[in-house]
Amino acid sequence: MSLSHTRTELLAPAGSLTALKASVNAGADAVYIGGSRFGARAYADNPGEDDLITGIDYAHLRGARVYMTVNTLLKESELDDLEAYMRPYVEEGIDAVLVQDFGVLRRLHELFPALPLHASTQMTVTGPKGAALLRPYGVTRVVPARELSIEELKAIREESGLEVETFVHGALCYCYSGECLLSSMIGGRSGNRGRCAQPCRLLNLLDDREHFDGRSSILDRKDARHHLSPKDLCAIELLPELIRAGIDSLKIEGRMKQPEYAAGVVSIYRAALDRALDDFENGTDRFHVSKQEKQMLYDLYNRSGFTTGYFHTHGGPEMMALVKHELTADETQARHSLYEQMKENYIDKPLKIPADAEFTFTALSPMKASLLAGGIKVELEGAEAEAAQKRPLSESRIRENLMKTGETDFFFRELHVRTDGNCFVPLSVLNDFRRTALEKLRAEMLKPFKRETSSEKSPIKAQEDSGTENTARSGSSLKISALVSDRNQLTSALASKEADLIYAEAAFLYRSGDPVDQALAFIRECREHGKEPGIAMPRIDREGSSAGELKEAAGELISEGLAVFLVRALETMADLAGRGFASYIRADASLYTFNHEAAAFLKEQGIKADTAPVELNKKELFRRDNRASEIIAYGHLPLMLSAQCLVKNTARCTKKNEIHTLTDRTGTKFTVRCECVFCYNVIYNYLPLSLLQDGGDLIRMGFSGLRLEFTTESAGEVTDVLRAAAACREGRQASPGQRPATDRESTRGHFHRGVE
Repeated sequence: MSLSHTRTELLAPAGSLTALKASVNAGADAVYIGGSRFGARAYADNPGEDDLITGIDYAHLRGARVYMTVNTLLKESELDDLEAYMRPYVEEGIDAVLVQDFGVLRRLHELFPALPLHASTQMTVTGPKGAALLRPYGVTRVVPARELSIEELKAIREESGLEVETFVHGALCYCYSGECLLSSMIGGRSGNRGRCAQPCRLLNLLDDREHFDGRSSILDRKDARHHLSPKDLCAIELLPELIRAGIDSLKIEGRMKQPEYAAGVVSIYRAALDRALDDFENGTDRFHVSKQEKQMLYDLYNRSGFTTGYFHTHGGPEMMALVKHELTADETQARHSLYEQMKENYIDKPLKIPADAEFTFTALSPMKASLLAGGIKVELEGAEAEAAQKRPLSESRIRENLMKTGETDFFFRELHVRTDGNCFVPLSVLNDFRRTALEKLRAEMLKPFKRETSSEKSPIKAQEDSGTENTARSGSSLKISALVSDRNQLTSALASKEADLIYAEAAFLYRSGDPVDQALAFIRECREHGKEPGIAMPRIDREGSSAGELKEAAGELISEGLAVFLVRALETMADLAGRGFASYIRADASLYTFNHEAAAFLKEQGIKADTAPVELNKKELFRRDNRASEIIAYGHLPLMLSAQCLVKNTARCTKKNEIHTLTDRTGTKFTVRCECVFCYNVIYNYLPLSLLQDGGDLIRMGFSGLRLEFTTESAGEVTDVLRAAAACREGRQASPGQRPATDRESTRGHFHRGVE
């Protein structure tokens, strides 16, 4: 196998300008850093414009690349700020931009067509089809979901033709990145907006039998565990495998950590990666990680030990920090000493660039200089040297002053001074000449990175709406759809007169028998009852653990009368669209359309229908074009989607598609469904979202439909909610006696508060 890149990249975190410099000084090939806005680490010490430009130049002069993070979802009101915000960094030569939002992706490619874009792990790329879909938008690299195996990463690399970047060290999220609403829904701090409060790192109880109600401390419970807290990733011993798999970039997590941490981890991985690359290039097999290197990584930071992540496993208790490890006094001292060492080696000492120079001084002739660094050569002339009246400047005196490069980026590795022995130059003039020469060298070294950008936007590729006005529709034109998860719910929905469309969860079809046979029977049953049938596809689509049979049978299902696929994953969307069925796709809320550019992205794939994001508030929804959108008007929203399994991590894998309860420190109980068919867990909000009292607003917003999502509801509850939805569609509120029991304790989610 041959790699398209010459050397696998070591990519380091930079939460500040100091961290950027420390990582570069320690040997990083590239760093990723956020600016003052739109980054997934809003609480890092993100630099302002001047500091970030300084950081870009600092890295480029030392042969490192800088990737800027713009990897959050942007609201409609923020899109117009994007161009002015990004232009200085693009012109300065930022090497790539990391994005999550389809709209940001589309807008940046239109504004700056030559700018390389990287698809963030927040985009939840899980396969080669989803990755390839992004190529026409300037994406040159994907950062797939951290849950993928080495073989899955290799397949994306080989089949999509895009570079692949993967995390090798640092914190792991319990949830698939980009699929987590836990912090958003329980505390209003959205991970999709860079403000995650990390409630997953706190203690919980699984299937609590003592009925903890939050009035006492969860710390008093011996069965409390950090059920949602993985150990930190450390894949240093897997470097040879990752190189052989063709992985282009190895990423260290840690923008919220101190610069000393970043420098320390980079320095250790730098040495190890160089050894692994030497083995690969020379055909040898001598790679080894020393005990000292492992101990240093452990001392720098770990969360109850390390895990090698998902590269060779689909999860399990060995990956989890179920019990928090408290640092001993010796461990605290070891960390402190190591941080002091890193500070001394990589923060306090500037990394100077070696330059070779020749200066010539001849009486009554211009001073001359020739400088060479990084393959760039500059020559210049200065003021005329005077003829010495008394004591000429000696070569040694000239050399002594020229060597004082001070706060510049350079030091003179070789310095040749030529003089006729009869000249005099004031030291201030000499110093200015040296300074001017080094500034010219610096400018010439940075010149190849600069970009000229046009102030005119590229034409929009597809017709699009600004999203600032709504076309209200009558309540009678609003379709009511019911998403069902079991047979009792389906029976109730079929018997109702209120439901126009019924989605069957794919997992429900799989649990009931052969999925294609079950889907065909479901379609016929819906048609017999005058309902449109739809299938809600898996929330994650991975090779070997997805609804492959349903995708293969898509043509047959549509011929039989299937009206729509509710699609939750980028890979599913790309797969079905690639088969020619884009017009039968409705994108779910997890394929975020926070802004009209994101909606336009979906339209360009042939997708005509979507779902309103659940993190937009009432005011923002009114400004959105909702004519092709459903809104989730009722349901227990999924807060976390994980490849980990709470049952497997505390007992053993049962493959029984069970439902469990997770209790947090306040006594709040969350429902957990083990979707063993697709090998993931879904944690649902403890209260159902209900907008059924807001019918007038929903009608005026111009939605095409109201969706009711049923998870654990009984058949009777399904009937009650459908009746309340009918009242909502008519623009009236159900009377207190008619409101469903599930609606009496409910939440409006972000409908009124929204997210920052």
